[in-house]
Amino acid sequence: MRSRKEMMDMIIEIAEKDVRIRGAYMGGSRTNPNAPRDVFQDYDIVYVVRETESFRMDRGWIDVFGRRMYMQYPDDMPGEGAEPENCYGYLMQFADGNRLDLRLMTLEYAKKDILHDRLCVLLLDKDNMLPAIPDATDEDHWVKKPGKEEYLHCCNEFWWILNSVGKGLWREEVPYVMDMINKYSRPELIKMLSWDVGIDTDFSCSVGKFGKYLKRWLSEDKYDRLVRTYPNADKDAIWQSVWEMCELFDETANRVGKKLGYPYNEMEAHNSRLYLDCTYALPKDAEVFLMVRRMKAADVDKTAEIWLEGNLDAHSFIPEEYWRGNYDDVKRQLAGAEAYVYEDCDGLHGFVGVKDGYIQGVFVRKEMRSKGIGKALLDFCKGKYTELSLHVYSENKKALEFYIREGFQVGKVQSDGNTEQKEYEMIWRKECE
Repeated sequence: MRSRKEMMDMIIEIAEKDVRIRGAYMGGSRTNPNAPRDVFQDYDIVYVVRETESFRMDRGWIDVFGRRMYMQYPDDMPGEGAEPENCYGYLMQFADGNRLDLRLMTLEYAKKDILHDRLCVLLLDKDNMLPAIPDATDEDHWVKKPGKEEYLHCCNEFWWILNSVGKGLWREEVPYVMDMINKYSRPELIKMLSWDVGIDTDFSCSVGKFGKYLKRWLSEDKYDRLVRTYPNADKDAIWQSVWEMCELFDETANRVGKKLGYPYNEMEAHNSRLYLDCTYALPKDAEVFLMVRRMKAADVDKTAEIWLEGNLDAHSFIPEEYWRGNYDDVKRQLAGAEAYVYEDCDGLHGFVGVKDGYIQGVFVRKEMRSKGIGKALLDFCKGKYTELSLHVYSENKKALEFYIREGFQVGKVQSDGNTEQKEYEMIWRKECE
């Protein structure tokens, strides 16, 4: 591999010998005092020329730089905006490992470019026509303090895109999901993390393209969490990375908002994650969307209260002390149970406990009954299992009627050993299509 000195000597020598080339300057990471040094750094070179046509007509002139493995002519690619008569580029990968990104620019074009790139370092000026270039700095690339509207848009975009990510995962459209994450969700996360870094550094640092320098500025734990948001193409792995992304964004956006005095829309974040949770839990053959998600540890107190309220209200024929005496034990059981809650933007309204197709109970907050919540919880279970069973006290007429209406049939009649109350076994089976 040619050394930096060998490459620079060659670049300057070629410019000096070619009368068409009137000046040369370098930019990019090699002139950035804060960029890490390694063997993969490009040589970003501009040759100031009288015209570009003679170079463009002779494709072989670049052979002087060395043996190439492969290259690109970016300004010959389809697309708008190219001005080959004023600016023409060559991207060259050499066999010795070096890479040269060379652009030819007319004098007037180069003068404008120099003014907009504060990482420029002058290498050659045969005619003393180029403007003075101050010491190279990456200040133009420092994280910029966001305005209120920019901050709010970042939050809104991140949480909105999760809708598409979730439905794509449910449909198992992995290519679509990966693009939605990496093209739309991740840039907003990187942006928020960059602002967080900017706050801590008084907005005087660069995190690099796509956040490539974030490792320098984030804590080890936070950087590890960021890395965990980059999944392989396994569906379960993607879901885990999405949860991690949500936690990291929510935490960071809260902090950035407080530091900058901007309002963070916690309701928007909560509802977006709620919809995502419900999407994750939705059975694969569901014909309607259900606001049902897996119960979390934070739900135990609320669900236990709903359990107690429901049993006291529906089972007046059983002493109240029985239910209150079991309250603490039920809370402990709920903490480790397979249970699903019904929650909408107004709160958590009900839950169902189910294990291996056995429904341990369906409970709905009193003021929310007869609104389709119990049915939604049952429909959710029907989507997960081909057969369901449960027990209901014979005295609980409303519950009995509800389950029969929902397609359950009465099976065995028995006595509950704990309450000595007569109860029915109820069974539901999915109809074969």
